[in-house]
Amino acid sequence: MDDMTVLKRKAGADMVLILILVLLVLYIVWQRWELSRFGVTSYEVRSPKLRRSASAAVIADLHGFSYGKENKRLLEQVKNMEPQVIFIPGDLLVSKYADTYDRALETLKELIKIAPVYYSYGNHESRLRDPERINHPLFLQYLKQAEALGVQIMETESREISLGENQVMLSALELELDYYEKGGIPPMEAAYMQQHLKLQREELFQILLAHNPAYAESYAKWGADVTFCGHNHGGLIRIPGIGSLISPQLTLFPKYDAGKFQIGNRCVIVSRGLGTHTFHVRIFNRAELLEINFLPE
Repeated sequence: MDDMTVLKRKAGADMVLILILVLLVLYIVWQRWELSRFGVTSYEVRSPKLRRSASAAVIADLHGFSYGKENKRLLEQVKNMEPQVIFIPGDLLVSKYADTYDRALETLKELIKIAPVYYSYGNHESRLRDPERINHPLFLQYLKQAEALGVQIMETESREISLGENQVMLSALELELDYYEKGGIPPMEAAYMQQHLKLQREELFQILLAHNPAYAESYAKWGADVTFCGHNHGGLIRIPGIGSLISPQLTLFPKYDAGKFQIGNRCVIVSRGLGTHTFHVRIFNRAELLEINFLPE
């Protein structure tokens, strides 16, 4: 092999390396930009149990993230929506990062000025029940401060609330951490929902806050007219025309990844979430704030 051939091959290899580095830099810049953006996704929920139209905002999986200083961009968007209620189906913080508690509290402090806030547990909040967790005392303080602000924190329970001019039942479900095990979806016993949550007034429209969407069919079968979930972060990476690639529980192509799923005459709405943790990746999977328009049928 002559010197000229060697030089050409070396130049070719260098060009490939430079191209890879350029693409890597472009990817990092794009991801940083993408992770600083969110969109608003609007859904309609109709039911003969509703007498008047009403609106709600759903904030899922914020994980202590901030869109602008003191979450100004997110809070302005929620305020502009003029919701009559705000639902948070879990994971407002990251359990192991204490600084996310402060950011979550600051966000709650402003949200409660906009509309009543109902906040149920996700796996990050449930994790902090364990007294052995280093941040357990801080979490107890966080809960007290949130309640002092007027935030309605719900565990596994039901209560009758006002949704605009409607009276509806709102329930929250806190799943045991076994249901969040990585590598698979543990089955839910057929009687689980009835054992943990009793339907209070079946004539009222029933809303359920349940962080994990894997059990969407159980939620609908139990009697939830609409269930709001998060957890999957939209599947991290979405393939156009196919859907999400992988869930935070490391299951491939999760069925209930993001969007509105009709199950009989009931529906489950899964948010792509607003924050990230551990895997800070969003490919074709922009973060979202949900705007829900409830309409009589």
